[in-house]
Amino acid sequence: SFPVSLPDRKIEYTHSGSRLRIGNAEAPVKGGHSAVAMVPDVLFYDNQQHLRVMEEMLKDFVLGEHLLLVGNQGVGKNKIADRFLQLLNLPREYLQLHRDTTVQTLTLQPSVQDGVISYKDSPLVRALETGRVLVIDEADKAPTHVTCILKNLLEGGEVLLADGRRIIPASRAHEYPRHKVVLMHSDFRMVVLANRPGFPFLGNDFFAALGDIFSCHAVDNPDMDSEMAMLRQYGPSVPEATLRKLVLAFGELREMADEGLIAYPYSTREVVSVVKHLQLYPEEGVGGVVRNVFDFDSFHPELLEVVVKVMHQHSIPIGASPTNVQLAPEHPLPPPKLVGRWMVGVGSTSGVKVQTTPLSLKGPYKLPSDTYPIDRRELRGRGFSELKSVWSIPMHETSQIEDICAGCSRNGNETLHIAVSNPPSLYSMPLDSTSLSLLDLSSPQLPLPSFPLWGRGGARLSLA
Repeated sequence: SFPVSLPDRKIEYTHSGSRLRIGNAEAPVKGGHSAVAMVPDVLFYDNQQHLRVMEEMLKDFVLGEHLLLVGNQGVGKNKIADRFLQLLNLPREYLQLHRDTTVQTLTLQPSVQDGVISYKDSPLVRALETGRVLVIDEADKAPTHVTCILKNLLEGGEVLLADGRRIIPASRAHEYPRHKVVLMHSDFRMVVLANRPGFPFLGNDFFAALGDIFSCHAVDNPDMDSEMAMLRQYGPSVPEATLRKLVLAFGELREMADEGLIAYPYSTREVVSVVKHLQLYPEEGVGGVVRNVFDFDSFHPELLEVVVKVMHQHSIPIGASPTNVQLAPEHPLPPPKLVGRWMVGVGSTSGVKVQTTPLSLKGPYKLPSDTYPIDRRELRGRGFSELKSVWSIPMHETSQIEDICAGCSRNGNETLHIAVSNPPSLYSMPLDSTSLSLLDLSSPQLPLPSFPLWGRGGARLSLA
């Protein structure tokens, strides 16, 4: 399941040292601070979908908003947040929540020194005091009554700590003694990462409880083009056909998770792990590497059967045997029999009448064209078969196939063309594609006479 294709506008970013521009959003880059070691340094391969998310994040960040990223596990929320802060050259504090997080551990951090337990300021207190960005991970795991302290902090600007100190805005510093307050820095920002509620993450609905105080951004798995572009950079030596199989297979698993057929939504994280492994160990087959991702599912035979079936449909040979070879049966041919003779006349010539028909077209004509997805099933997932793949064409019930021809498109891909009648139309699809295009030739905008049109290679398309 892939998100809706992105608009034609290509998102790019420029980093001039003092200014950062992502798409149509622009912001100054911080410099001269002493906490250089706390600025994230992450391996990140740019793709259009993640750049679009960061463009919207930058717009809200410039307005002084706190950010909330919501998405499934493994879609890249941490990567996007770290890359965003890296481009802005902003130091961050990191805080990960869990089911045992309390209000005290949210504001104070216990440590043991020389056998004595002492309490220090948590990353939350340090970030708001120094003006750094606080990244809160797994925010949905903590109890709601604990995370509601963030609502009091961001809306009211005041929180009482367990040691008696009070967090207040800098504008109210004159109201309390200095040693009893923690002044909130004007540059303090918060980036919260949370999974969507419900199974299988079993977290709380963080968005319902605190979503109104954040600028929320949904992070989904990259669309097909973005995911392919990212995987090419993770595995430059991995064949393009292998990357495409992995993207299509895991995309189908995500679609099944959205429909409730399987529980876990296999994300981009799993695909990246497979590609990185294939890049380092190309001698290992893709079937064995992919099997490592699904080893835990071996305890659920029903789920494993569904996953293996999807892998086989995309020619990923999980559990395949080299001895599993399926060939077509042999049928003996009858003995040759003379059915006729052709004689070539010698010394005689005869003319052949050629009929010409004048053709006058006013154009260009824009014919209606539609694209349809096809349910393509690969048949070489578990063993070798002479039949490579099968799929169904969405034809009209009165249509009849008149001719089929194959050739190469401009980009070098093998393309299959199918001419049908009643109504006359032309189906075209690359042989490695999961969709086909339909060109309607019965449009009244195309005033062609009724005559056979012969193409290259002897393929005939009957236009009526």
